[in-house]
Amino acid sequence: MSKVSRPRGSRDADHEAKRRDLLGRMATRLMSRTVARPSLRDLAAAAEVSVPTLRHYFGSRQAVVDAVMAECLRRGREGLEALRHSDLPFADSIRLYADSLVRALQAPRDVVLGDVFAVSLAEGVMDPDVGISALNHIIEPTLQVLEARLQVHVQRGEMIPVDVRAAGLMLLSPLLLASLHQNQLQGSHVRPLALEALAAAVSDGFVRAYGRGGPGPVASA
Repeated sequence: MSKVSRPRGSRDADHEAKRRDLLGRMATRLMSRTVARPSLRDLAAAAEVSVPTLRHYFGSRQAVVDAVMAECLRRGREGLEALRHSDLPFADSIRLYADSLVRALQAPRDVVLGDVFAVSLAEGVMDPDVGISALNHIIEPTLQVLEARLQVHVQRGEMIPVDVRAAGLMLLSPLLLASLHQNQLQGSHVRPLALEALAAAVSDGFVRAYGRGGPGPVASA
């Protein structure tokens, strides 16, 4: 008796479900930072499958890392999109963003957001091809959401008209670097820093520089 094949849509759904399950296991492993740049064999072990099986679903290690970063973005998309817009006045909105980012980077989860940034940056610096994945799935989505938030304040007339991408980098960079310094790089044991106080100082300085009626950014010579 011939074997009845399953409908194509059912097979595709099963394949995607299995792939998503593997990604969940590997995301925890890759982003845990317990092993520097885990190999494809390490990732296969974390997913509890063989290396050939992992290659079947994803391909190369580079493709696996890209898929894990994309999965991290998928999981965090809802929270990220919540930062895209604020009805608060400019100063309050910027302060809330800074505080929210610092808290989110440190919040205890199965996959800590600060670890996601740390691993993505490390992987991207070590492998330029993976660097594109880090930009597309981690860095740029974070920056673009902030750009959109700032553009709202420009349109309201609360913020001076500037390149919101450059302004976003001015706000995001010190907060991200300080969090990595204190947590992933163990700076809290070497030179402790009150991240909440830093968030307040950075946001206050940003508002003074870019708010309507403020001194504005310093022009280059």
